[in-house]
Amino acid sequence: MTGTHASHGSQETGDSGSGDPAVASGPWRPRPETTADTAAVRRIHLAAFETAGEADLVDALRRDPSAWLPGLSYVVDAPDGTPAAHALLTRCHVDEVPAVALAPCAVLPGYQKCGAGGAVIRALLEAARAAGERTAIVLGHPPYYPRFGFVPATRFGILPPQPWPDEAFMALSLDDSTPPRGTVRYAEAFGID
Repeated sequence: MTGTHASHGSQETGDSGSGDPAVASGPWRPRPETTADTAAVRRIHLAAFETAGEADLVDALRRDPSAWLPGLSYVVDAPDGTPAAHALLTRCHVDEVPAVALAPCAVLPGYQKCGAGGAVIRALLEAARAAGERTAIVLGHPPYYPRFGFVPATRFGILPPQPWPDEAFMALSLDDSTPPRGTVRYAEAFGID
């Protein structure tokens, strides 16, 4: 991924897991994104990152019918009902086998480090399982994503499209099957050759 997309992890989600577990499981209401959430999702990414790169990436992925997977863009609502976090799964491939890529993920600064990011990612991964997806890929912060079951992708024989650190390029079997072996191809919007 390009420089603005290479650090998927706690910086992005702002959810280091150090928050109060009662807060993490209590007020968050994850749900699929609706068309009414488009502007709020963009605001979340603009607030969470130093540049508009991730917000622009979400918009580009939303316009790409070969990448966008209906029902696999999730927000988590804060107690007041406003979207506080967003996570997205889009179509990627391991060689020719379909998989999903987790990116980008973001949390509004005021809701970081209290479970919003973890809640939206957990709900999104469950939605992917329910939709029959088998393998998820993430390029992310090594201490963050293993809590969701991600492990270095090379353990499955899954290779990155560029030379990325082994510990940051991770995969997850969503259905307990052995993931396919091969090199990951991301949607064009990611700008990876």
